[in-house]
Amino acid sequence: MIKVAGAPIGRDELIFSLKTFFASMLALWIAFRFNFSKPSWAMATVYIVSQPLSGAMTSKAFYRVGGTFIGAAVTVLLVPNLVNAPVLLCLALAGWLGLCFFVSQLDRTPRSYFFLLAGYTAAIIGFVSVGNPGSTFDTAVLRVQEIILGIVCAAVVNRVVFPRHVGPELTARIDGWLADAERWTLDVLSGHSADTASQADAQKMAADTVGLVALISYLPYDTSVPPHAREQLTVLEQHMTALVPLLSAVGDRIEALQQSAGGIPLRMRSLLDRVSAWIDDGMEAEAETAERLRWEICRIDRSVRGEADWRSLLEFNLCLRLWDLMDMWEDCRVLRRAVATGSDGIPGHLETAARIAGEPKLHRDYGAAAVSTFAALVGMLTACAFWIGTGWNDGWLAAQLTAIFCCIFSVTDNPVPIHKAHVWTMLATFSVGAFYTFRILPRIDGFPMLVMVMAPYFLVCGALLATNKWRPIALDGIINSCIFLNLEAALNPDVDYYINNNIGALVAGFMGMAVIAVLRVFPAEKSARRILKAVWADVARLADRGAESGVFVRRMVDRLGLLVPRLAALPEGSEAHAADLLADLRAGLNIADAQREQTGLSDNEAETAGTLMAALKAHFRAKLSNPRLQPSPSLLAEIDGAIERLLDPALRSGAGTTLLHAGIGLRRCLFPGEAPFQATAWHNQNDPV
Repeated sequence: MIKVAGAPIGRDELIFSLKTFFASMLALWIAFRFNFSKPSWAMATVYIVSQPLSGAMTSKAFYRVGGTFIGAAVTVLLVPNLVNAPVLLCLALAGWLGLCFFVSQLDRTPRSYFFLLAGYTAAIIGFVSVGNPGSTFDTAVLRVQEIILGIVCAAVVNRVVFPRHVGPELTARIDGWLADAERWTLDVLSGHSADTASQADAQKMAADTVGLVALISYLPYDTSVPPHAREQLTVLEQHMTALVPLLSAVGDRIEALQQSAGGIPLRMRSLLDRVSAWIDDGMEAEAETAERLRWEICRIDRSVRGEADWRSLLEFNLCLRLWDLMDMWEDCRVLRRAVATGSDGIPGHLETAARIAGEPKLHRDYGAAAVSTFAALVGMLTACAFWIGTGWNDGWLAAQLTAIFCCIFSVTDNPVPIHKAHVWTMLATFSVGAFYTFRILPRIDGFPMLVMVMAPYFLVCGALLATNKWRPIALDGIINSCIFLNLEAALNPDVDYYINNNIGALVAGFMGMAVIAVLRVFPAEKSARRILKAVWADVARLADRGAESGVFVRRMVDRLGLLVPRLAALPEGSEAHAADLLADLRAGLNIADAQREQTGLSDNEAETAGTLMAALKAHFRAKLSNPRLQPSPSLLAEIDGAIERLLDPALRSGAGTTLLHAGIGLRRCLFPGEAPFQATAWHNQNDPV
């Protein structure tokens, strides 16, 4: 294995490069054979849709075909009817592009590629056809043909030649995630959850969850993974996601007991050590050991259930969370074992599945999507105005590519560095294209010689294309080379033709970068604040009307994963660093638990819950306008009052016990530094068992 600026290039990367180059040359040969007008489109398509993983490539190919069809159909509808009104045509194409681009940003699944392609395919075909509207249909058909040719060649070669499936990659990632989770769990149970290394583990797990969800989304497109394994992996990911807030809650209760008068009781310390040993046993852990640990949890739970002091209440709540933690770990092990052995179906005893089931409704930022769409539209319309105003015959290419570049590069917080790299890559490939066009291609004869002279450049770029670090630059280099070379059956090595035909791409690169630099740069602090506000809005909605806790947990962990890289770019004293997203996640989960039990509460308990939820809703809504707002003493009094009214186990329903646990958790989430809870009107009663 060799490394290029930190990016490993080994056997997998070299095989990917070789088979992608073979597929691209096959597409180019067929395009020449059938005399397609733009053979380079077929060649470029192979590289655009090719992915190291078969499922990812199949997904991208499927949605590229669909998006191309829809975009071509829209072009056939718009261009002939509006070609005599160029301003209206530009506005219509911009409107369609904006709509598709906006939707694609909100859909964080492979399906988003369909909307993106439907948008800018209309721009690609539409602007090409402006000079000859009568050929719009023919251009659209040729575009679809060449795209499908490239996709078919890429798909066939990828499936036949050393296919690399999603399943093994995903299971390896899951094993790594579970190893990280085990390390964090052992830190938490040993009382080190507040350590910097332990907090870094929590953030890494949340960030890795975002990647796991993306990989799982490709499973339906990978035929090597049977349906039952896809279902098992999906449920396993749900459980793994739920471990993040659960471990955070366990660590918080242990930390609170450590800080209490007398510290952690010996019986609880012994239990925590035994649970740690059971988790450390991994897949070899015995079921009998788990049963003995659960019996010990029940014994401690009974002994503290009728107590009113804060230390006993923390033990009471910790017992519940430890029980949940053991259930979660057992379920993860059962599911991982089922995947490894190829067992059919989901084990029926998954006790916590109902709590975390549901579609992964991931974070959506409508405001950022709107700003990105606006920047793309301004870039496209600016290029159109320049094209129409100057009467530049080949200005359509600048308008076309500006629209594409603004869409592709407007999805990160600060696209300017990426776009700068893209512009430098364009300048470099412009020179590479010129070297090939004027120095190499005129000296060769026949397709085999063409393959030989193209191989060094495209094989190197293809290997870099398989690495995460260099993929954007390598794809830029390949696509731009296809544009600049503009390979056709009849070579035309004319300097004026080469410059006039390709200068629009360079203009588009600079114009797109200028527009994005002005309109589409989000500082990391602003992006982090938007994520935090979305969290608080969700928690406020939970307190107002409740929601499925599983959906909430998965969306919140997704947001935590999105926040982690942004926090890394911020100073320690920033507003985003001051916020504790894990505490807000735990608060939301406690609220969801309380809301789920509303129908089982007695009248007095329902009144207590209603008052508490109203106070929580008011607090989190107020944070939307004042992010630094701290919970008020009145909210603390409301939580303490709810806990006190629910203390008597003889008067408390089963749903009321859940509400009591939620109150204890909320006190720790919102007021971790406050003095311990003290009951003011408590008559000690033991829980009748």
